[in-house]
Amino acid sequence: MSKISRLVGGLCLVLVATLVLVAPGQAVSDAGAPTAAEPKPKPSKWEAPSGPFFNDPHLAKGHFEIERRVIKTIRNTPKGSTIRIAIYSLDRVGVSRALVAAYRRGVRVQMLLNDHWENGAVKMLRDEFGKNPRRDSFVYKCKQSCRGAANEFNNLHSKFYLFSQAGKSEDVIAVGSANMTRNAAIHQWNDLYFTDGDHELFRQFVGLFNDMRKDYDTRQEPIAFCGTPANGVACDDSLDKHTAVAFPRVSRPKDDLVVHLLDRVRCLTPDPVTGEVKRTRLALSMHTMRGNRGNYLAEAIRQKWVQGCDVRVTYGLIGYHTKGAIAAPTKRGRIPLRSTGMDYDLDDNFDLNNDGIDDLILDYYSHQKYLVIEGTFNGVPDTSMVLTGSVNWSSLSTANDEVWFTVRGAVVAKKYLKNFDYQWNNARNTRNAYTTTYANFRVRRTVRQPDGTVRTVWRTVRRPVTTVEPDRYLPGPYWEAD
Repeated sequence: MSKISRLVGGLCLVLVATLVLVAPGQAVSDAGAPTAAEPKPKPSKWEAPSGPFFNDPHLAKGHFEIERRVIKTIRNTPKGSTIRIAIYSLDRVGVSRALVAAYRRGVRVQMLLNDHWENGAVKMLRDEFGKNPRRDSFVYKCKQSCRGAANEFNNLHSKFYLFSQAGKSEDVIAVGSANMTRNAAIHQWNDLYFTDGDHELFRQFVGLFNDMRKDYDTRQEPIAFCGTPANGVACDDSLDKHTAVAFPRVSRPKDDLVVHLLDRVRCLTPDPVTGEVKRTRLALSMHTMRGNRGNYLAEAIRQKWVQGCDVRVTYGLIGYHTKGAIAAPTKRGRIPLRSTGMDYDLDDNFDLNNDGIDDLILDYYSHQKYLVIEGTFNGVPDTSMVLTGSVNWSSLSTANDEVWFTVRGAVVAKKYLKNFDYQWNNARNTRNAYTTTYANFRVRRTVRQPDGTVRTVWRTVRRPVTTVEPDRYLPGPYWEAD
């Protein structure tokens, strides 16, 4: 394989030595050879969902917003079509029933799962069409991860859903943070983005899925793709509607995709006519930030705040040192920071510090991994884009099967921002991630006496002080360790 000498700007811009590209117009068979596009059954009038969808763990009516759309898409797959799903976990019997019904009407159903869990919903699928990944239909658990080294630290952590046809919609892709579990619906914030009709992008996702089903014992190279590149040469997330990178991918501060993305964000852009300066806006909703990678990514986004971007960050769980990095003081003050880790169930109190405070995240937290960018990106003002997918800001993510996915466009960005604002502005959904305490200060005052003399007096005053402290919260029984 020849080497590409340098990056041409975007997520696909990595050396061929660390990258496998899927060519436009090709799917990949079990054996890795290109195959022709699948024949399309006669369409119906039903259309697949389009755009991003979100669940709301705090409201019963919002619990299954994502799951309902996945099930409805499954139900509208016609005979002769194919469903491919690669997710970390499944326990929803309703989803399994819909997949079994699709299989019985002649749909090929292929599912890849992580190997951490056995339950009734998985057994239902296995009993129906088995677990051999070389068959037309199967449910298979990769050993540790599918394309990573087989060790105890690696997982199949991707979350993508592929439907060759659903109603009259062809080549439907859904990518985001959502697994098909009860926990994902009622205890987590999640997102799932749907798109269809990009046949090249779909075939490349099929190629990724077919590569994953080989279940390698050794670490594979990352795969980057975007359908047909807008510039006709290479993927560029400032030009292409969608870009994807499939992990595992070695990530260090100098070559981390997040750092590369943030480096191309310009925070302050003067209007060429009026001279008015516009600030780029960043909104990050992250499941977990921790470890060395969490530390340097926290510093990277804090630098965007230092440079003048309007930045807001929410997290589910954060490492103590990572929190110290993201919340370090700047001349602008500290970066706005809130947490989605909420505990309302005091009946199951776990008091780690004997301070009367429940230390477990029992009830609600974000499982999302998205970043909204509105402003100047890669030299282009007024850019709107979203980074979503399955990649946490942690060191463990780099060795997993993961999908990094970007979407350009103001309509999609506004929907993600609306979801972010709903969490940010509602005290039921997020909490202040800083701790406000009171400290005593001795203040010297000069007092003039009636006889004209001057006397120095000291007074003690109490002032509120915002401090950065470790969250007491630990993963509770509803925390999905992914």
